[in-house]
Amino acid sequence: MPEPVHVIGAGISGLGAAHYLKQAGVRAIVHEAGPVVGGRAGHVRAGDLTFETGGKNFSTAWTRFGALLDEFGIDEFEPQHPGFHIVMKDRLVALSKERTLSGDLRLFRLLGLRGALQLNSFLTTARRNAGRLNYSGGLIEEIEQRLDHATIDRHFTRTVSDGPVRLFSIIMGAAEPSELYPSLLMLFASGFGKGEHRAIKGGIGRFHARLAKAKTIRFGSRIERVLVEGGRVVGLRIVAGGRAETIPASRVVCALPAHQMKTLIDLPAYARVAADRIRYHPLALINAVYDGPVFRDGVHSIMFEPGSILGHCSANRLDTPEHVRFTLSGQAARDVLDLADDELIAAAENAFSERLPIRARRIRAHIARHDGGICGYAPHFTSVKRDLLRGIAAIGGFDIAGDYLEGHTMEGCLASAEAGVRRLLADRTLPVRQAPMRSRSHDLETQMTLQAAS
Repeated sequence: MPEPVHVIGAGISGLGAAHYLKQAGVRAIVHEAGPVVGGRAGHVRAGDLTFETGGKNFSTAWTRFGALLDEFGIDEFEPQHPGFHIVMKDRLVALSKERTLSGDLRLFRLLGLRGALQLNSFLTTARRNAGRLNYSGGLIEEIEQRLDHATIDRHFTRTVSDGPVRLFSIIMGAAEPSELYPSLLMLFASGFGKGEHRAIKGGIGRFHARLAKAKTIRFGSRIERVLVEGGRVVGLRIVAGGRAETIPASRVVCALPAHQMKTLIDLPAYARVAADRIRYHPLALINAVYDGPVFRDGVHSIMFEPGSILGHCSANRLDTPEHVRFTLSGQAARDVLDLADDELIAAAENAFSERLPIRARRIRAHIARHDGGICGYAPHFTSVKRDLLRGIAAIGGFDIAGDYLEGHTMEGCLASAEAGVRRLLADRTLPVRQAPMRSRSHDLETQMTLQAAS
């Protein structure tokens, strides 16, 4: 009987890998260092409130995510913001998700003729080729070869770069246009206006619960090392409950961010170089609830200007203008991310009030600090990914999934999980049974059966 597959990490990628393994009839054991599932798309409960602490929205164009929603019977959703307000030239300018630039004369005037034509051409190209813009096809590589010789800001006028284009880089990369490359921007923008953007009624935790249901998850199980002998995985070194242990393992899917994955296993030199090129940008997300509306006058979401510690802020849902999600991201934010909680919240509120004064009293707040950050990929990423996967393929019984392979949306994480499982199960040279390894382990395994929230 085949050995189980050990999955490292219980974020969307890890849970997705366990789910696809189960569909293939393969037992999976998920190791999660923390006490809960969800990773950077997680949630916490505070009394009668649920705070989503990372990614929460999805597009109806996401095929894998949509298939899982159907499978889980999750069919109650809430609409998301139809557009953004961007701070440009010291004022708030509306930008609709559905309308092209040609339908917004005010934005046209602010950008100028050259900038307007640049943005319109960029968005049109991204939308028309949305189905072919991915890191498994060839079109993105053509864009890399054509444009990735310089960062995003070098391809647009200053007004476009600091305004509409920064919207994409901050939301999707927690970074400035001067820190990311055009191919990644094109990938992000391909989903702009594609499908309807929604959130799950009751919160993203409902999706986590169903994805984790009937999966074997070992909480508090931190993997220190994937052990390899003779070019094959033979075991895992784990710290759990304050004790170190070594367990046998012949098949492993690492579903951690790239900067964590590369510390767990010795990759070939060319794959180490590839992994080192993948960058992450830190951020903090504050959920704050007030005793009255904060968003008003048709404003539901604000993209802030360069130099602000705030990257993006929005109402948690259209019908909850009193519940604000402050995202501190970008270069200026990195100077304040290490402040104490109270200081960080006050700094966020002060920056927000410069654009939309807060008149209500805060009654509750929660901070999620994503120090590891959001993946900003790398220029010419297709070749980086090719080298990385070539190195992974050189290690028998080991594969990867995560936010750094197919895009870091929840759909991208699921796509990477599906691909990683497919590659792992295609390795026919793996032994059916593995000789037992001496272990000082105690049984930490728990069978986790979660019911979806009502």
